[in-house]
Amino acid sequence: MNRLLVASLFALTSSQVLAMDSLSDLAWKNRVVLVFGNYGDPKVARQVEALETEEAKLAERDIVVIRVSKEGASSAYGNIPALNSAKLRKDAKIEDDGFHVVLVGKDGGIKLRSEDIVGNVEMFDLVDSMPMRQAERK
Repeated sequence: MNRLLVASLFALTSSQVLAMDSLSDLAWKNRVVLVFGNYGDPKVARQVEALETEEAKLAERDIVVIRVSKEGASSAYGNIPALNSAKLRKDAKIEDDGFHVVLVGKDGGIKLRSEDIVGNVEMFDLVDSMPMRQAERK
């Protein structure tokens, strides 16, 4: 009986992890910063490094940061398993391999698109101006 229960829980957990591959899986839980660009693109590295210096601010705002390239997608900040780069590209409507930064709100709406590096102050000010974020702070 215990083995069956453990096996059932493992199967349920595994299927949830494998299913997390698109932005809709993150809706109402996280704000998402998607950093698109080719592997080794210095703009990608600079954008991710800039955000990573503000871990406390990312955590406070429920922000996860995801790198997306032709080779795949990976979590740069936050614990997001099993990412599907093709679905993320489709969800964010990114069709080329160039550098893009996309901020997705908890409601799943795209709040910012940029082909340039976005400064932390600009990113956090934008998030802080969102009605949902303002309600969280009360």
